[in-house]
Amino acid sequence: MIFAKQHTYGSVKGFEVGIAPMGKPIKSVYLYHIDSILIDTGPHHLRKKVSSMISVNNVTSILLTHHHEDHSGNAGFLKNRCSAPVYLHPYGVSKLSKGFKILPYQHILFGKAPMFQGEICPEIIAAENITLKAVHTPGHSKDHTVYYAEKEGWLFSGDLYVGEKIQFFRIDERIDQQIDSLTRIAELDFDILFCSHRPCLKDGRTRIKRKLDYLISFNQQVIELHKKGMEEKEITTRLRVKNDLPVKLFTMGNACFSHMVRSSLNAL
Repeated sequence: MIFAKQHTYGSVKGFEVGIAPMGKPIKSVYLYHIDSILIDTGPHHLRKKVSSMISVNNVTSILLTHHHEDHSGNAGFLKNRCSAPVYLHPYGVSKLSKGFKILPYQHILFGKAPMFQGEICPEIIAAENITLKAVHTPGHSKDHTVYYAEKEGWLFSGDLYVGEKIQFFRIDERIDQQIDSLTRIAELDFDILFCSHRPCLKDGRTRIKRKLDYLISFNQQVIELHKKGMEEKEITTRLRVKNDLPVKLFTMGNACFSHMVRSSLNAL
């Protein structure tokens, strides 16, 4: 049931974890360890496996890309175990200090993230052999943050990328903010994309640009159809290229294609 695998990307260690009824995980989540910095902490359901993979003595700082339970689930646990501060965006600090509700499918896949007190992330995070810059990139969540290693040409991108031609949004995602965030990140110089669900070891900046172009094009199509008098449901039917009903049912409506259309319409 539990999938765990360690990957080595030069000086970066990637810990891939997930729930796997058969074969590959339903959804892999990656944690990254570089120098003495750990980026994201994985789902709480997998805390024992994550704990066995992380060397306590080699972590002095923990960075979260955002507060979602698959990224923050073990943050409080590892904060205590490693005696290391956990840094993230102020909105995420607030969410994790108070706790937040999750849906049944999130309980199944990841488990609820326990409450804990994080700290506001500084813009620059330095370890012995690496310096990271925190860049706020809202859209997927209000607190979403990526970590840029300029010298190495790396981007620890959280859920900013995930895929180029995505076919559904969470109900709270905003396409206008994602476009703005991707536009700013596309101006940075990097090649390796340490995505939290799908690492890309080359052409990372090109992939970010392709996702940006796709979202811009999609947004424009929605606006043009709206100007022609089409309502949300009609636009969704016209533009949908993949059956998203299984995802919609499994997530109890939290993720589906129509949320992408609605996000574009709400940004008008």
